[in-house]
Amino acid sequence: MSISPINENSWDGIVKIQEEAYTDIAPEDVKVLKSKWYSSPQTCAVFTDHKGKVLAYLLAHPWASEIPPKLNEKIPVINSPILFIHDLALAIEGRGKNIGKELVQNLIHNAKAKSYVKILLVAVQNSTGFWAKFGFINIPSEEICSNYGENSQLMVLELET
Repeated sequence: MSISPINENSWDGIVKIQEEAYTDIAPEDVKVLKSKWYSSPQTCAVFTDHKGKVLAYLLAHPWASEIPPKLNEKIPVINSPILFIHDLALAIEGRGKNIGKELVQNLIHNAKAKSYVKILLVAVQNSTGFWAKFGFINIPSEEICSNYGENSQLMVLELET
């Protein structure tokens, strides 16, 4: 089992995982998801088993604002010192194996190496406790798109340079 870059063959697995993982919000179209990957392939990854099956994925991209992007909209390619975690999702059979933790730690390490100054995300489906374990803290925000679902919370991790 290992972390690797997303490639064109990853997308069927990613779409399936997205449909399994998000019970409170509507899944995004694969073209929208791919726009996140196209904007920053080096900050997106999959976790695969020994047969190459995708068990989890993480999509992150540069973002030039503390107002989170809206869901269901393609992301432009931009240059920014802020990284936004768009999505981290695990297949049912990948849960409870620290796969999410490995993907997040890998992203934080890469973000520091690429000189990002902070990572933003919107925690959905009561995931703030998970993100807090990595040092993410809540930021009060009135500007979160309603498509993120009830009780969504903007969070930030300031990166040491």
